Amino acid sequence: MPEIRLQLDPIWSLPSIVIVILLAVATVWLGYRMSVGLSAGRRHLLAGVRLLTVVVLLVGMVRPQLQWISPDGEKAQVWIVADQSRSMSVNDGPGGISRREALINTLDSVKGQLDSLSDEVTLTRMDFAGNLQSVEEYTPESPGTQTAIGAVLEDAVKRHAQSPLASIFFLSDGAQRSVPPRDQDPRLAARELGELGVSVYPIPMGQAASTSAAADVAIEEIQVDPVVFVKKRVPVRVGLRWDGAGGQRLRVRLLMENRSGLKAQESGEMVPIPPSEYSNSEVIFETRFASGSEVIELSLTPELAGEYKIAATVEPIASEVQTRNNTRQTLITVRKGGLRVAYFDIFRTEIKSIRQLNASEKVQIDFQLMRSGQFAGEVKVDRKWFEPGRYDVYIIGDVPAAQMGEENLRLLAERVRDGAGLMMMGGYHTYGAGGYARSPLQNMIPVLMRDGETQPADVFNEQTQIRDDIQLIPTAAGNRHYVTRIDSVANNEQAWKDLPPLQGATRIQAKSDFVEVLATSVTGEHLIVAAETGRSRVMCLAFDQTYLWSQAGFEQAHRRFWRQAVLWLAHKELDTDQPIWVNVTPKAVDPGGRVTLEYGARDEKGQPITTAELTAKVVNTKGEERFVTGLPSDQGMVGYFDETLEPGDYFVEVATSGANATLGFPATTRFLVHDRDLELDHPVVDRALMEEIATQAGLTTDSQVVSSEGLKEFLQDYLERKPWKKGNEIASRLNLWDGWPILLIFAGLMTLEWILRKKSGLV
Repeated sequence: MPEIRLQLDPIWSLPSIVIVILLAVATVWLGYRMSVGLSAGRRHLLAGVRLLTVVVLLVGMVRPQLQWISPDGEKAQVWIVADQSRSMSVNDGPGGISRREALINTLDSVKGQLDSLSDEVTLTRMDFAGNLQSVEEYTPESPGTQTAIGAVLEDAVKRHAQSPLASIFFLSDGAQRSVPPRDQDPRLAARELGELGVSVYPIPMGQAASTSAAADVAIEEIQVDPVVFVKKRVPVRVGLRWDGAGGQRLRVRLLMENRSGLKAQESGEMVPIPPSEYSNSEVIFETRFASGSEVIELSLTPELAGEYKIAATVEPIASEVQTRNNTRQTLITVRKGGLRVAYFDIFRTEIKSIRQLNASEKVQIDFQLMRSGQFAGEVKVDRKWFEPGRYDVYIIGDVPAAQMGEENLRLLAERVRDGAGLMMMGGYHTYGAGGYARSPLQNMIPVLMRDGETQPADVFNEQTQIRDDIQLIPTAAGNRHYVTRIDSVANNEQAWKDLPPLQGATRIQAKSDFVEVLATSVTGEHLIVAAETGRSRVMCLAFDQTYLWSQAGFEQAHRRFWRQAVLWLAHKELDTDQPIWVNVTPKAVDPGGRVTLEYGARDEKGQPITTAELTAKVVNTKGEERFVTGLPSDQGMVGYFDETLEPGDYFVEVATSGANATLGFPATTRFLVHDRDLELDHPVVDRALMEEIATQAGLTTDSQVVSSEGLKEFLQDYLERKPWKKGNEIASRLNLWDGWPILLIFAGLMTLEWILRKKSGLV
């Protein structure tokens, strides 16, 4: 029979506690003894209640615990815990058997030792996948959909409090594959078991690097910006993994959703993106080794705004069994405002000023390098640059009209009439000196050009060029114009004056009063001229040295000028978003993953409408609605959603209600749950995790990794050592100081004393 023992765990040393209690008792006794106006009986009653309160405090200070002690000889608890998740069905055991069958054979081979052990301890057999389950005997089936090693070890910690464990023999392939809420860290749980005195003996099953396993290729990851723009080339990085596929040619492709004719909450068919000069959507990768991984660089250029699924897929190879992991999807939001710019120029420093726009998520610069001097005839500009709809803006640098070609300039004039923007920059071979006065662009360029103007190559001509330093000053119109407003209206002119002067310019002059002059020099020379006629927007710059601004530390003003110039030429300066908005991150998760919903409403100036009443809901793959509770944030609301066990598309809708019901249309988006088999996508053996579990538990116990081949010898030694026999063992505990009874007694005594003092006129 277990004996009962009282164990004390004082917060201080016992002498210190005795002194404190004696002082408290003396204070109470003297305090009530010196009280006047009280009868002896009432004084003794109050003192007794207060002394009982001191006794309760004494209990809290010494922290007593009742322990039920198992005398030496009573059986300890030892568990045999076996993995029955689906990864244990992989046939990489001896002779091609499954890991689960190898596990059973391993236990059968030590049956004699286990029988001897069961005579001395309570031996419990357990299966686990997502949870622990007691079994009479082990079977070859392994149906578990996850391997929650951390959660299972946490369960062992909880059960230890009820029935103390001595050891756990843990047979598994060692790889944790779990989803919330069963995704706890195995290392932390192993350390906690070790601190409780429980030894953990991991026994790895399966081959760490299997050559007999079936060949497998998989897309592990797809990296792409979640928000992109129409006509902007979008890089896509794809993580490719292969096993048992050495010397193979793997075809990796990008697919995109076809949303033609679909409603907001409908998913479209995934179709291949055809390769083009703007979309590198297919790659053939040759593997050299049997196993490995590689990052594949792909790209696409979306043509229409909206929200689309994209997918990276690798074609299955011969003998591949598991193909669910050959494709991985994500979502991108394609917004209007993305634009393409065609830029023609010779090699000069100003090229960097325009090409830095490629860093903007909205702008794609395609550059055609032109040759000058005796090599000018070596570059032929392809007509494809001037196909309808191909580019939104054209920029011509120091390139003469003859080099561009008469037919190309005629096509360019048609594109400008169609609505494409045109910019011409300063240089030796632009405007009249470049022959544009007699080109198809002559009536579109809004500055005076004379037919007889000539410019010898790279020779200064005072008639067409300005040699002096030029300080750019915005005009009254320039201070109001979108392009030249680089600061507030009040500070704009000073912001331009703060920029370093330009080292020379080309002489230009607006051809009429209907042309806007946005900036001049101090002496009145026109430097920026803009015109808008019908659908056409044309801008002329007299300079080509804005890189000096960036070099002097005015990077922000430099970037802002060029960005605003391109957006204005493309008619994009007034693009705005809808009042109601919603963002979901991440856009794609594995089963059981958690997504964050950020949503809100904004006014015309983009400021949050904090009074808007919003409702957010998620429609799952079964069409069921789940409402999300949001918490206030700086920009709106934040909510979380984790009911994501089923793979597929989950649609999100945010709408207004109440007084703001007419604020705008509902905002919709979606996120994806990957179609993944946690157990069989990549069923590797993680011996490293098994080692870490043993290390963490072994900080205070004899925990160690035991090989399946060495299990018999280990058990023989275990039986000889009898580590479960540690003298008297604590079977269970009961804290007398930590819980609601002691708190209730303390509160009751304090209340009783207050009532008595109240009746005695002391309160």
